[in-house]
Amino acid sequence: MPRIPAPFFRFKQFAVWHDRSALRVCTEACILGAYAEVTDVTHALDIGTGTGLLALMIAQRNAKMQIDAVEIEAQNVEQAIENVIQSPFLKRISVVQAAIQNWRKPESPHSSKYDLIISNPPFFDKHLLSPREERNRALHTETLSLSDLALSVARLLADTGRFVVLLPPFETQRLIDFLTPLELHPTRQLHIFSRQGKPVFRKITTFERKKKEYFTETLYIHDNDGKYSDDFRTLLKEYYLIF
Repeated sequence: MPRIPAPFFRFKQFAVWHDRSALRVCTEACILGAYAEVTDVTHALDIGTGTGLLALMIAQRNAKMQIDAVEIEAQNVEQAIENVIQSPFLKRISVVQAAIQNWRKPESPHSSKYDLIISNPPFFDKHLLSPREERNRALHTETLSLSDLALSVARLLADTGRFVVLLPPFETQRLIDFLTPLELHPTRQLHIFSRQGKPVFRKITTFERKKKEYFTETLYIHDNDGKYSDDFRTLLKEYYLIF
């Protein structure tokens, strides 16, 4: 019999229900949530929050941070709100249904822009569309192209802010090409491999307005014996129940 997927993923401090969402909790998104630098961040923006996973993960690591979690799909917004309500971070995460192309940061006495923007955006092109429209919006660039993402980030990021994004290698380079003319430059990049001997399948890139030489890091999710690597365990130990 086929294995029935669990309706939620439980972390050490919160649970993420994804039974009504087009996208389920996935390993690479968890890596992004644990990896993104949140030091000295007061106001953060999660673009395309889905179930609220990234907003919840970064909220756990910075108790002073307020987060706007923006999502266009109504079904995802409902589930994200429920996940936030049931978490310890209710007072610090605001889930909003909106297209990021039209989003404006709420009035704040501190800044009109964000110290941190994080995103696991859609990246498939229009081929191989699913019969489920909500899954197409989540996975494909129909409602948020990489060029629109770049323009939105350039408009909303503070001068000293960071933008951290998860994409496959090809789409990463496309986004770099869009952001460079907007004076946003890669400063740090994590190459994610399933294990040694396999090609890199995702990259997490940090962009900043100040151009400088950026450094790369490598993460193997599994050792050659199929077990989680020590680096992966270290990165996710504050989240995963099994570590």
